[in-house]
Amino acid sequence: MAPPSYSDLGKAARDVFNTGYVFDVLKLDLKTNQNVEIKAGGTQHLVSGAVNANLETKYVINKSKYLFTLVEKWNTNDVMTTEASISGLLPGVKLTTDGTFDRKKQTKAVRVKSEYKNDFVSLNLDTEFKALKPVINASAVVAYNGWLGGFNVKYNTSDKSLQSNNLALSYIAKQFVFTTTVNDNKLFGGSVFQKLSDQLDLGLQVSWSSENNDSSLAVGTQYQLNNDVKLRAKINNKSQLCLGSGIKIKDGVTLTLASLLECRQFNQGGHKFGIGLELAL
Repeated sequence: MAPPSYSDLGKAARDVFNTGYVFDVLKLDLKTNQNVEIKAGGTQHLVSGAVNANLETKYVINKSKYLFTLVEKWNTNDVMTTEASISGLLPGVKLTTDGTFDRKKQTKAVRVKSEYKNDFVSLNLDTEFKALKPVINASAVVAYNGWLGGFNVKYNTSDKSLQSNNLALSYIAKQFVFTTTVNDNKLFGGSVFQKLSDQLDLGLQVSWSSENNDSSLAVGTQYQLNNDVKLRAKINNKSQLCLGSGIKIKDGVTLTLASLLECRQFNQGGHKFGIGLELAL
């Protein structure tokens, strides 16, 4: 099996901390899986009352060994994106191009992305054109005996500056994933994912910044109570306790409830709550 892209290193642990938590919003997602896949979503912020919405259509053509995908996106910020990708031209190669137009800011951007994967390496090269001189984002991941080593660099050719350079090392076992990262030689991080049983997952995240000597520690878990209910919880070194649940009401209908409790100043307020509803037709 091909190694993951650089952006997916440590994803199992991140999902424990990020998936299923919605705060200060009412969220609605709608998805259809017909000949043309349609996704629509909207959020209303409970404090400001601001409403945001998005619409995405996806059309897939599978001809012999070639796979062609066309995606169109729009949101209420008047940002429109069209993306086209093709794979199967060569083994392990995928080519993608997309264009974005921000009607409010009157800005345009074009990106060309290429990807190559085999059993031992994953290579990605993204080139973004907002002007004649592009921004280049390149990454590579190499796999060997359960170990994954990755490198990511972002370079702006207009001012000839290195915007970011990141390193990652990960070890993947059957029910255990360990990942450590170094971003811009300033932010050092690590994560652990452990599948304790078929129902119970455990995650750990730590980070330290050499710039301001700031550190963070978080522990999270998710438990599949039954076929219809998943419970989630996480807490960090700032005593922020997050609780969440995903409830399958019926086939294609999932309700998400989440809360963030400020335990250090429990009586002073600042707590957050959120509700999400996902419909799959």
